Amino acid sequence: MGATEILDRLVSAVPYLRISVGDNREPIEWWSCESLVEDPEALIDLARSTASGRGTDQDQVAISLFVQGYAFRIASVAIGGWLLDDAVVDVAPARTSIALGRSRPNAVHFDSLTVATAEEPLAALHEQLIENHLARLVANAHRACRVGEALLWANVAAACASSFRAFDEKMAPGSRGVPSRVERFFSSGRPELIAAGHARAVGEDWVWERRACCLWYRTEGARRCDDCSLWSEDEREERYVAMSLRVEGVTGEKATS
Repeated sequence: MGATEILDRLVSAVPYLRISVGDNREPIEWWSCESLVEDPEALIDLARSTASGRGTDQDQVAISLFVQGYAFRIASVAIGGWLLDDAVVDVAPARTSIALGRSRPNAVHFDSLTVATAEEPLAALHEQLIENHLARLVANAHRACRVGEALLWANVAAACASSFRAFDEKMAPGSRGVPSRVERFFSSGRPELIAAGHARAVGEDWVWERRACCLWYRTEGARRCDDCSLWSEDEREERYVAMSLRVEGVTGEKATS
Protein backbone atom coordinates (compact mmCIF):
# COMPACT_ATOMS: atom_id res chain seq x y z
CA MET A 1 0.00 0.00 0.00
CA GLY A 2 1.33 3.43 -0.94
CA ALA A 3 1.84 6.46 1.27
CA THR A 4 -1.21 8.30 -0.11
CA GLU A 5 -3.52 5.38 0.64
CA ILE A 6 -2.10 5.01 4.15
CA LEU A 7 -2.57 8.72 4.83
CA ASP A 8 -6.18 8.52 3.64
CA ARG A 9 -6.83 5.56 5.94
CA LEU A 10 -5.27 7.33 8.94
CA VAL A 11 -7.43 10.41 8.53
CA SER A 12 -10.51 8.36 7.76
CA ALA A 13 -10.01 6.32 10.93
CA VAL A 14 -9.31 9.32 13.18
CA PRO A 15 -10.77 12.44 11.51
CA TYR A 16 -9.35 14.92 14.02
CA LEU A 17 -5.77 14.12 12.96
CA ARG A 18 -4.37 17.01 10.95
CA ILE A 19 -1.79 15.57 8.57
CA SER A 20 -0.60 17.15 5.35
CA VAL A 21 2.02 16.28 2.74
CA GLY A 22 4.02 18.21 0.16
CA ASP A 23 2.43 21.36 -1.24
CA ASN A 24 -0.89 20.58 0.43
CA ARG A 25 -0.05 22.58 3.55
CA GLU A 26 -2.24 24.97 5.52
CA PRO A 27 -1.15 28.64 5.31
CA ILE A 28 -0.15 28.81 8.97
CA GLU A 29 3.15 28.97 10.81
CA TRP A 30 5.13 25.72 10.87
CA TRP A 31 8.18 24.71 12.90
CA SER A 32 10.80 22.27 11.69
CA CYS A 33 10.93 19.13 13.80
CA GLU A 34 14.64 18.80 13.08
CA SER A 35 15.20 22.11 14.83
CA LEU A 36 12.95 21.14 17.76
CA VAL A 37 14.77 17.87 18.42
CA GLU A 38 18.24 19.39 18.01
CA ASP A 39 18.20 23.02 19.21
CA PRO A 40 17.38 23.54 22.92
CA GLU A 41 16.68 27.25 22.47
CA ALA A 42 14.24 26.67 19.62
CA LEU A 43 12.37 24.09 21.69
CA ILE A 44 12.13 26.07 24.92
CA ASP A 45 11.15 29.25 23.07
CA LEU A 46 8.27 27.49 21.33
CA ALA A 47 7.18 25.73 24.52
CA ARG A 48 7.20 29.06 26.37
CA SER A 49 4.97 30.56 23.69
CA THR A 50 2.30 28.01 24.67
CA ALA A 51 2.64 28.47 28.45
CA SER A 52 -0.06 31.07 29.12
CA GLY A 53 -2.53 29.20 26.95
CA ARG A 54 -1.94 26.08 29.04
CA GLY A 55 -2.38 28.01 32.28
CA THR A 56 1.20 28.11 33.54
CA ASP A 57 4.21 30.37 33.85
CA GLN A 58 6.62 27.54 34.68
CA ASP A 59 9.04 26.28 32.04
CA GLN A 60 8.96 22.73 33.40
CA VAL A 61 5.19 22.50 33.05
CA ALA A 62 5.11 24.17 29.65
CA ILE A 63 7.75 21.95 28.11
CA SER A 64 6.30 18.80 29.68
CA LEU A 65 2.86 19.42 28.17
CA PHE A 66 4.41 20.50 24.89
CA VAL A 67 6.43 17.28 24.59
CA GLN A 68 3.36 15.19 25.34
CA GLY A 69 1.28 16.91 22.66
CA TYR A 70 4.10 16.81 20.13
CA ALA A 71 4.74 13.11 20.76
CA PHE A 72 1.08 12.27 20.18
CA ARG A 73 0.99 14.03 16.81
CA ILE A 74 4.05 12.15 15.55
CA ALA A 75 3.15 8.82 17.18
CA SER A 76 -0.40 8.84 15.82
CA VAL A 77 0.98 8.75 12.27
CA ALA A 78 3.60 6.07 12.91
CA ILE A 79 1.53 3.86 15.21
CA GLY A 80 -1.59 4.31 13.11
CA GLY A 81 0.23 3.10 10.00
CA TRP A 82 1.48 0.03 11.86
CA LEU A 83 -1.90 -0.75 13.39
CA LEU A 84 -3.96 -0.39 10.23
CA ASP A 85 -1.60 -1.78 7.61
CA ASP A 86 1.63 -3.02 9.26
CA ALA A 87 3.18 -0.06 7.45
CA VAL A 88 6.30 1.73 8.68
CA VAL A 89 5.84 5.42 7.93
CA ASP A 90 9.03 7.48 7.82
CA VAL A 91 8.59 10.22 10.44
CA ALA A 92 12.16 11.52 10.31
CA PRO A 93 12.44 15.00 11.87
CA ALA A 94 14.30 16.31 8.82
CA ARG A 95 11.18 15.97 6.65
CA THR A 96 8.58 16.80 9.31
CA SER A 97 7.09 20.02 10.72
CA ILE A 98 4.45 20.81 13.33
CA ALA A 99 1.96 23.62 13.79
CA LEU A 100 0.21 24.86 16.92
CA GLY A 101 -3.44 25.28 17.74
CA ARG A 102 -5.04 26.08 21.09
CA SER A 103 -1.55 26.49 22.56
CA ARG A 104 -0.42 22.95 21.76
CA PRO A 105 0.95 20.95 18.81
CA ASN A 106 -2.06 19.92 16.75
CA ALA A 107 -0.93 19.41 13.15
CA VAL A 108 1.92 17.65 11.40
CA HIS A 109 3.29 18.16 7.90
CA PHE A 110 5.62 15.97 5.86
CA ASP A 111 7.69 17.35 3.00
CA SER A 112 7.13 13.91 1.51
CA LEU A 113 5.57 10.79 2.98
CA THR A 114 7.33 7.51 2.43
CA VAL A 115 6.75 4.00 3.72
CA ALA A 116 9.74 1.84 4.57
CA THR A 117 9.94 -1.80 3.56
CA ALA A 118 10.80 -3.91 6.59
CA GLU A 119 10.92 -7.62 7.36
CA GLU A 120 10.20 -6.78 11.00
CA PRO A 121 7.71 -3.88 10.99
CA LEU A 122 7.61 -3.53 14.79
CA ALA A 123 11.40 -3.21 15.06
CA ALA A 124 11.35 -0.71 12.21
CA LEU A 125 8.56 1.24 13.94
CA HIS A 126 10.68 1.60 17.08
CA GLU A 127 13.63 2.72 14.98
CA GLN A 128 11.64 5.31 13.03
CA LEU A 129 9.40 6.67 15.78
CA ILE A 130 11.34 6.26 19.01
CA GLU A 131 15.05 6.11 18.21
CA ASN A 132 15.15 8.54 15.29
CA HIS A 133 12.59 11.05 16.56
CA LEU A 134 11.07 10.96 20.04
CA ALA A 135 14.24 9.92 21.89
CA ARG A 136 15.93 12.94 20.33
CA LEU A 137 13.02 15.13 21.46
CA VAL A 138 13.36 13.88 25.04
CA ALA A 139 17.11 14.48 25.07
CA ASN A 140 16.69 18.00 23.70
CA ALA A 141 13.90 18.87 26.13
CA HIS A 142 16.11 17.71 29.00
CA ARG A 143 18.89 19.96 27.72
CA ALA A 144 16.49 22.88 27.29
CA CYS A 145 14.91 22.82 30.74
CA ARG A 146 15.31 21.41 34.23
CA VAL A 147 12.76 18.66 33.71
CA GLY A 148 13.41 15.00 34.43
CA GLU A 149 14.00 12.47 31.68
CA ALA A 150 11.77 9.91 33.43
CA LEU A 151 8.89 12.42 33.32
CA LEU A 152 9.54 13.11 29.62
CA TRP A 153 9.66 9.40 28.79
CA ALA A 154 6.37 8.95 30.68
CA ASN A 155 4.91 11.65 28.43
CA VAL A 156 6.17 9.86 25.32
CA ALA A 157 4.78 6.52 26.50
CA ALA A 158 1.41 8.06 27.39
CA ALA A 159 1.29 9.77 23.98
CA CYS A 160 1.96 6.44 22.28
CA ALA A 161 -0.76 4.80 24.39
CA SER A 162 -3.15 7.59 23.40
CA SER A 163 -2.30 6.91 19.76
CA PHE A 164 -3.26 3.27 20.22
CA ARG A 165 -6.48 4.38 21.91
CA ALA A 166 -7.34 6.69 19.01
CA PHE A 167 -7.36 3.74 16.61
CA ASP A 168 -8.84 1.27 19.11
CA GLU A 169 -12.09 0.64 17.26
CA LYS A 170 -10.52 0.34 13.81
CA MET A 171 -8.79 -3.01 14.12
CA ALA A 172 -9.92 -6.06 12.17
CA PRO A 173 -12.92 -7.87 13.71
CA GLY A 174 -12.01 -11.16 15.36
CA SER A 175 -8.43 -10.15 16.18
CA ARG A 176 -7.23 -9.35 19.69
CA GLY A 177 -6.88 -5.88 18.28
CA VAL A 178 -5.23 -3.01 20.02
CA PRO A 179 -4.46 -4.54 23.46
CA SER A 180 -2.20 -7.18 21.94
CA ARG A 181 -0.47 -4.57 19.81
CA VAL A 182 0.02 -2.34 22.86
CA GLU A 183 1.65 -5.22 24.70
CA ARG A 184 3.92 -6.05 21.76
CA PHE A 185 4.92 -2.42 21.23
CA PHE A 186 5.86 -1.61 24.82
CA SER A 187 7.44 -4.95 25.68
CA SER A 188 9.83 -4.55 22.74
CA GLY A 189 10.73 -0.91 23.44
CA ARG A 190 13.87 0.62 24.86
CA PRO A 191 14.23 0.42 28.67
CA GLU A 192 13.10 4.02 29.27
CA LEU A 193 9.86 3.37 27.39
CA ILE A 194 9.20 0.08 29.17
CA ALA A 195 9.76 1.73 32.56
CA ALA A 196 7.43 4.65 31.78
CA GLY A 197 4.13 2.84 32.30
CA HIS A 198 2.02 -0.16 31.42
CA ALA A 199 -1.37 -1.15 30.04
CA ARG A 200 -3.87 -2.69 32.44
CA ALA A 201 -6.95 -4.67 31.51
CA VAL A 202 -10.26 -3.36 32.86
CA GLY A 203 -12.94 -5.85 31.96
CA GLU A 204 -12.92 -6.05 28.17
CA ASP A 205 -11.27 -2.64 27.91
CA TRP A 206 -7.83 -1.36 28.88
CA VAL A 207 -6.26 1.69 30.48
CA TRP A 208 -2.78 3.13 30.58
CA GLU A 209 -1.02 3.62 33.91
CA ARG A 210 1.91 5.99 33.78
CA ARG A 211 4.72 6.06 36.32
CA ALA A 212 5.52 9.79 36.35
CA CYS A 213 3.19 12.80 36.34
CA CYS A 214 3.12 15.23 33.40
CA LEU A 215 2.58 18.19 35.81
CA TRP A 216 -0.83 19.16 34.40
CA TYR A 217 -2.05 19.44 37.99
CA ARG A 218 0.29 22.45 38.34
CA THR A 219 -1.60 24.47 35.72
CA GLU A 220 -4.40 26.89 36.57
CA GLY A 221 -6.95 24.12 36.05
CA ALA A 222 -5.15 21.96 38.63
CA ARG A 223 -6.52 18.73 37.16
CA ARG A 224 -5.06 15.25 37.01
CA CYS A 225 -5.01 13.14 33.86
CA ASP A 226 -7.02 9.91 33.85
CA ASP A 227 -3.73 7.98 33.87
CA CYS A 228 -2.00 10.21 36.41
CA SER A 229 0.59 8.53 38.60
CA LEU A 230 -0.63 10.62 41.57
CA TRP A 231 -3.88 8.66 41.93
CA SER A 232 -3.71 6.30 44.90
CA GLU A 233 -4.32 2.61 44.36
CA ASP A 234 -7.73 2.91 46.01
CA GLU A 235 -8.66 5.84 43.78
CA ARG A 236 -7.57 3.87 40.73
CA GLU A 237 -9.66 0.89 41.73
CA GLU A 238 -12.75 3.08 42.18
CA ARG A 239 -12.24 4.52 38.70
CA TYR A 240 -11.74 1.08 37.17
CA VAL A 241 -14.89 -0.30 38.78
CA ALA A 242 -16.86 2.61 37.35
CA MET A 243 -15.23 2.08 33.97
CA SER A 244 -16.09 -1.64 33.98
CA LEU A 245 -19.73 -0.83 34.69
CA ARG A 246 -19.81 1.55 31.74
CA VAL A 247 -18.17 -1.01 29.45
CA GLU A 248 -20.76 -3.60 30.49
CA GLY A 249 -23.52 -1.21 29.49
CA VAL A 250 -24.77 -0.23 32.93
CA THR A 251 -24.66 3.45 31.94
CA GLY A 252 -24.86 2.87 28.19
CA GLU A 253 -21.55 4.57 27.60
CA LYS A 254 -18.21 3.43 26.17
CA ALA A 255 -15.42 4.17 28.63
CA THR A 256 -12.13 5.59 27.48
CA SER A 257 -8.83 5.96 29.24
